[in-house]
Amino acid sequence: MQQGLKILLVALAVLAIAILLAIYAFQKPTKPVEPSQETMRVWQVTLCYPDLKSSRLVRMAISVSAASEKRVVEELLERLKYPETQDLSPALPPETKLLSVQREGDILVLNLSEEFTKPEFWQGSDVAHLRLQALVYTLTSLPNTRAVQFLVNSQVPEALGGHEELSAAVEPDPSLQP
Repeated sequence: MQQGLKILLVALAVLAIAILLAIYAFQKPTKPVEPSQETMRVWQVTLCYPDLKSSRLVRMAISVSAASEKRVVEELLERLKYPETQDLSPALPPETKLLSVQREGDILVLNLSEEFTKPEFWQGSDVAHLRLQALVYTLTSLPNTRAVQFLVNSQVPEALGGHEELSAAVEPDPSLQP
């Protein structure tokens, strides 16, 4: 009888193991969560640089691959610091850092570092206007963006170069349209 009980226990153990293996084999395998190309999106935007010699904006249609609007804004601001050709000027001081981006309806709110307001960068009313409008035109080329509100260290900054008021969201200047 002892031998029969041992055989029965071994048979039950083998059956339990077989059932567990069958359940494991039929489970849907889970894939590890990784950033993939599926999370990336291609953003069609217009990059604008100030041409200070001709007092106009130079527009370039570009595509940016990014997973979020914040990442697109970071990319655009970096490109605006360093124009692709020497006859164009930067639209913001190269030392400027993006502290945060948020959206309030159709207004994009940028919180920038204090380097954004460097007085020597914004000297002259035409220079200040063209540079600010290059930023605004670039950022309003993002979907559902009508205007841009600029903050410096979470505060409304003084007028850029004493000329460009930033107390309210800035819209594109229609007189600079091609």
